[in-house]
Amino acid sequence: MLFTACIAGCASPGQPRPPSLNLPEPVKDLTAERTDNEVRFYWTTPEKTTDRIVVKGMMTARLCRIAAPSATCTPTKNISASPGPTEAVDTIPPDLTTEPATLLTYRVEILNAKGHSAGPSNEVFIASGSAPPPLTNFRAAPTRAGAMLEWQPQPISAARPAQIELDRLSVDASGAVIQPPKLPKTSAKPAPKPASKSRQSRPAQSSPQKSPLAPPSTAVEVKLLTPAAPTDPGGTIDHTAQMGETYHYTAQRVRIVSLAGHTLEIRGAISSPVTVVMRNTFPPHAPSGLEAIPGGTTPTEHSIDLSWAPNFDPDLAGYNVYRQDIDSNGVAAGTAARLNQTPVVGPAYRDQTAVAGRRYAYRVTAVDTAGNESAPSADVQETAREQ
Repeated sequence: MLFTACIAGCASPGQPRPPSLNLPEPVKDLTAERTDNEVRFYWTTPEKTTDRIVVKGMMTARLCRIAAPSATCTPTKNISASPGPTEAVDTIPPDLTTEPATLLTYRVEILNAKGHSAGPSNEVFIASGSAPPPLTNFRAAPTRAGAMLEWQPQPISAARPAQIELDRLSVDASGAVIQPPKLPKTSAKPAPKPASKSRQSRPAQSSPQKSPLAPPSTAVEVKLLTPAAPTDPGGTIDHTAQMGETYHYTAQRVRIVSLAGHTLEIRGAISSPVTVVMRNTFPPHAPSGLEAIPGGTTPTEHSIDLSWAPNFDPDLAGYNVYRQDIDSNGVAAGTAARLNQTPVVGPAYRDQTAVAGRRYAYRVTAVDTAGNESAPSADVQETAREQ
């Protein structure tokens, strides 16, 4: 009777499971970027073992590098690692910072407390060779066309051309730089094969923002790249900078190399930051083409009609019209008086206060939304029609 009850109520122990080797899963999302003579790595350190249980004990991340012609991945650094997003920096040895540039391959292995691993990560590729020089005398100033950015130009080697990448962040009213939100530095899903383009193998937050720009109050990082040129331009204008805003700029030279089918970046050191206040103190362009003709369709109307070429400044608010008396000798008398109370919207104005038979000199200025007034147009003279 007792034997029968045990058969009905006791569970079968099943096949015994072997003890876990406690091997952390291999890293699948290693990325890297080179700046000057340092390589910064990003990856996600696993929290589970190859048999899907939580890793026990401390973990160590071991970076290794393959430099042709060797096929051996030589360890370069060991760091303590915890589950989750991980960063590491490795310095390129001096013998790999000279020309010619060659392909460097990196991997990372996650070791358990006993120094064992389940294998290396995916491969990432970095170019050896000389980094472009840092920007010196970097400065910024507001202009009507945008933020003028200048630096000391450097001779460019035809064999090692470099572009200038400018990084812009907004500054709030207190003078603090508005940092963009931190995006994940590694991908949740591994790529099917190592990325061959440096833009793909860099962390997500370094991708350049595109126009149109977000509102100034939003934390947005904007990157601008100077066009490829045979010489260092020594400066450029950020035409997307908006008046009334304050910006924080840094810059670095970027060299592009192609090695074994991989397009890679070698970035120079980042410049010292500069801040520019986009205060609009720049007057519009002076109007041109001013003409005057006597107006009026009846004997009692003595108006003078004015017209001029339109001004195309983007922040134009309108125009001011000035009039000055001309005496019988053809000499301007007194001072020019403004005829309009508020800016004239279009490139035309009718002076309905002209006195019959009196001669006047007219000039026009342009006014922007910040209240800046342009230089005056050339004068034009006309006499009001007599009765």
